[in-house]
Amino acid sequence: MKPDKPYYSKMLGENRYLLLMNIAEQAFFFLVFLVFARRYSVEVYGELITIFTMANVFITLLNFGLPSYLQRETAFSNDNIGGLYGKIISLNILIFFAYLLLTFSYYRIFYSSLSYKLFFVAVIPVYLYSNINILNGLLSGLGKYRAQFNSFIIPRIATLVAFVLSAYVFGLPLKHLLVIYSLGFLYQIILLFVKIGREGIKPVPDFRIGGLLSVLKISLPLGMAVAFNFLYDKIDILLISKFTDYTQVSYYNIGYGIYKASSVAFSFLLVSGLTRVSYLSRRKTAVKMFLRKYAAALLIVGICITAALFLFSDFIVKIIYTDKFSQSAIILRITSFAVTGLALNNLTGVILNGLSLYRENMYVTFTGLVINVALNIVFIPLYGIIAAAMISVITEYFIFIGDYYFIKLNLK
Repeated sequence: MKPDKPYYSKMLGENRYLLLMNIAEQAFFFLVFLVFARRYSVEVYGELITIFTMANVFITLLNFGLPSYLQRETAFSNDNIGGLYGKIISLNILIFFAYLLLTFSYYRIFYSSLSYKLFFVAVIPVYLYSNINILNGLLSGLGKYRAQFNSFIIPRIATLVAFVLSAYVFGLPLKHLLVIYSLGFLYQIILLFVKIGREGIKPVPDFRIGGLLSVLKISLPLGMAVAFNFLYDKIDILLISKFTDYTQVSYYNIGYGIYKASSVAFSFLLVSGLTRVSYLSRRKTAVKMFLRKYAAALLIVGICITAALFLFSDFIVKIIYTDKFSQSAIILRITSFAVTGLALNNLTGVILNGLSLYRENMYVTFTGLVINVALNIVFIPLYGIIAAAMISVITEYFIFIGDYYFIKLNLK
């Protein structure tokens, strides 16, 4: 079948700012963590990755799907979006206190040997970034992708310049670098608030229990699906840190991180996908066409990325991270086979959410999480990080198959 060139041109045209932002975002995180990896020992890098992973697990559990819910509701109808916006901002303020309590408790129980100062300066930027996701969700629902990009690019460039200078010119310690990292996110949050305000939407804090619970009642299934999806993606880091050591965490994270970074080639297409599917959700034929077109594009991109990562894994790891992380190459080779599964299950997840099939998405991701954790607990003590990489591949395709089953069921 001949490719539908006008469709793909339109797809890329509508998403050009998301593409630019996604590439720049991936590049930003890549460079920041490249500095961490090159500047500090393998063990210290592993400790930092472990704390970041723990913090991200808790903020994702407490996120309750608020960014995606706000995006969907804004795309579906702009009426009274200011009221929902205010409730979600209020919820996120309350979430901050629960987040600090839970992360500190987990840290004291499982990672008390690590520096408490490192803990505090590492968990703050994770919370700040969750606010960015909420604000971007609203702008995505409005279709204001350029506003997102403009609010993003200046803070990230400023942060990166300050970060690199502080690390290599002034030789500041790790904790100071993390403070700079947080300030960059705070700057972006301020700009996003300004952009949203210019759309005539003001956040009016609303801490009434009834209103907050009404939001959670709807967003919670979506939030659990997002949380389970994130957990199966990150839980292996926490398990590796307990079953092996922080050095193995470093090796695994580098290989796995390069594999995940490859998603920049396709993930930008799916940010506006939720808005589009929400709009098309009343017409099953239109949703089916959306699935076919996007799946075809993602399949081609996924196969090409897999081939490149598999064939050049040693070169990629050594040229970027030096021989210090050469053991990460085998992890990259294994996880390269998960790229297509990752692309397709991201697509099917977006479609399920756009069709309001939050519970179905939650069931699939929860089952995938249980399988992932069970296999990792059994095989990491026996085969180490090699087993964790193989289990990641299995999980990605399991999630895709489960999501696709529920989509087909709904679109009959």
